[in-house]
Amino acid sequence: MGKAKDLAEKPAYLSSAAAKYALGVHRGPFAPKESLDGNDLQHVETADTITLENIKRTPTQNLRRHWFRFWCCYVFWSIIFLAIFLPIFFLICIPAISQNVLNRSTLLLVESSILEPRPDSISLSMTSALDLPVSLPVRIDPMALELFNREQPMNNTWGMVYLGPYLVKGNTTLGVTNQHTPIDPEQWYNYVWKFVHLHHPPLSVRGKTTSYLGQLVSKVTMNKDIPQTTLNNFTGFSIDDSTLIEAREDGTNLLANATLPNPSVVTLEIGNTTMNLFSGDILLGNATLPNLFLRPGNHATPVEGILDLSILIQNLSEIVKDQAEYLKKGNLRLKTIGTNVEWNGVQVPYYTKVMKGLTLEADVPIAGLLGNTVHSLFHGKDNPLANLSLTMPETDDSDGSILDGTALDNLRKLKRAMGDLNLDKYRTRKRGMEMTVADLMARL
Repeated sequence: MGKAKDLAEKPAYLSSAAAKYALGVHRGPFAPKESLDGNDLQHVETADTITLENIKRTPTQNLRRHWFRFWCCYVFWSIIFLAIFLPIFFLICIPAISQNVLNRSTLLLVESSILEPRPDSISLSMTSALDLPVSLPVRIDPMALELFNREQPMNNTWGMVYLGPYLVKGNTTLGVTNQHTPIDPEQWYNYVWKFVHLHHPPLSVRGKTTSYLGQLVSKVTMNKDIPQTTLNNFTGFSIDDSTLIEAREDGTNLLANATLPNPSVVTLEIGNTTMNLFSGDILLGNATLPNLFLRPGNHATPVEGILDLSILIQNLSEIVKDQAEYLKKGNLRLKTIGTNVEWNGVQVPYYTKVMKGLTLEADVPIAGLLGNTVHSLFHGKDNPLANLSLTMPETDDSDGSILDGTALDNLRKLKRAMGDLNLDKYRTRKRGMEMTVADLMARL
């Protein structure tokens, strides 16, 4: 009975040796007929099949799908791109960026000194401030910096300075101290001429160096114009405290103080400077500024001169006529023109050439000159007029004019007028000086 039941549950063909080759032998029994509805049949038909509907993927899914399919192409073209881009970046872009940073930087002259002027060299000190528009530290190699005249044609360098290595971060001070600097005489003269005659000529500099921004190395060129204020023809030049003294052995009979304003930040050692003194076109003598040293600001320099009194007396009529406008104000307008500059006994050609082309004018207060010298001039033992003869008989010329007399008559009138002056008024107050000159002019 039990055997018959097993045969009913397991057909005979399933137990044979060839049963394993039968189709559908492992699919199990069919479901009951009453359980098979339409939904179950649809599910069975669509199970483990590929749908033909469009599935919307995200961009990330698309990229990942594309990368997994073509990763070898991505790697290949990345290598090609880097092989082209990296040389361009390090050889072109980085130097261009570094050069642009340097071009946008600010370079100012803080102070400078030009000493020991020789015909072919100077001793140069210079301090400048370099302000980069980036806060990153930049290291630069030693650099040879050319100083040149930009407006001149080629070969316009007048000197070289050599800067050491610097670490530039923000505002950094660069400079040299007492550096012996050979010069090109012609180009140096051109620069000195601009420095003396113009107001704001730039100082042009250029040089090449290597900069290091971390591990990034680049070649850069500095080519800048440093703004500066210069001498501007010594605007404000004056001669003060002028005094006539008895002639020394070298003929010096004039002492004074000259002020040559220096609005720049440059200290200039000039040397012994000799100038001619003119009243109009009449040469009256010469003056020497010993060891002229121009420091920034207004500083008085002693003057030692030789005033040719014989020429002054002989041309007194013409001088008074030409100086009438200034004499009314109690001044004597003197004109100076440089003739020679020497340093350490050797002529300095470029300074001499510049001073020869420079004309300076100053108003000398006559009251001060007379107050300091009139007493010794006519009553001293060795006054400059001692050798002038006044023995010719004087005539009554009270109605005459000094513009009509001879040199001897002019001298007599000048002496008589000065002898009648009350110098105490000059010594007490400024108004007294003006009245003293007025009294003198009235007597003349």
